[in-house]
Amino acid sequence: MLLAAAIGVFLFLEWIGGSTYPLDVAAIREGALWRALNPQAEGIIILYTHLGSAPALLSMTALGAGWLWWRRKRARAAALLAAVLGTRAGVEILKLVVDRARPSLDPHPVVVHSQSFPSGHASNSMATFLALALFVAPEHWRRPAVVAAVTASLAMGTTRPVLGVHWPSDVLAGWIFGASVTLLAWWWLNRRDARSEA
Repeated sequence: MLLAAAIGVFLFLEWIGGSTYPLDVAAIREGALWRALNPQAEGIIILYTHLGSAPALLSMTALGAGWLWWRRKRARAAALLAAVLGTRAGVEILKLVVDRARPSLDPHPVVVHSQSFPSGHASNSMATFLALALFVAPEHWRRPAVVAAVTASLAMGTTRPVLGVHWPSDVLAGWIFGASVTLLAWWWLNRRDARSEA
């Protein structure tokens, strides 16, 4: 039921969002104004948004998977890799299928090359941070780790409209997609563990 709702919201965001959606356009204009009024903060936001790049997130994933593999938690390592790499592959396919243009209302302060929907930074940071929290964090730390992971991804996604490189609907769809793929991997792992104990 929850997955169906996530898919419905995702499709709705794909349908309404972009250059013809007034809320998306207004958010991009507000982001450009905020950057103009806060040039020092813009540099900090750019630094943080780079943590959502492929080298940074894949390095975190490799460290997490390597740690799990060394601890002989092979299924957890596989689920972590499936969540992160599955999200990354899915994002690239969706970008090509939807082919939504990025905002072009003002010059981007960061370089971007791909299409806009869904946001890769939002999707991939959600999948990576959440997967690390679910699969790597010790059980007694899992709840605060999940809260920290979601918070970090929300902050990451928010940088994208502020920097003018994504519509807010791209970002919201990205969070939904990354969380959905990761929670499917978590569900698979729990189901596997339950079967092995039966």
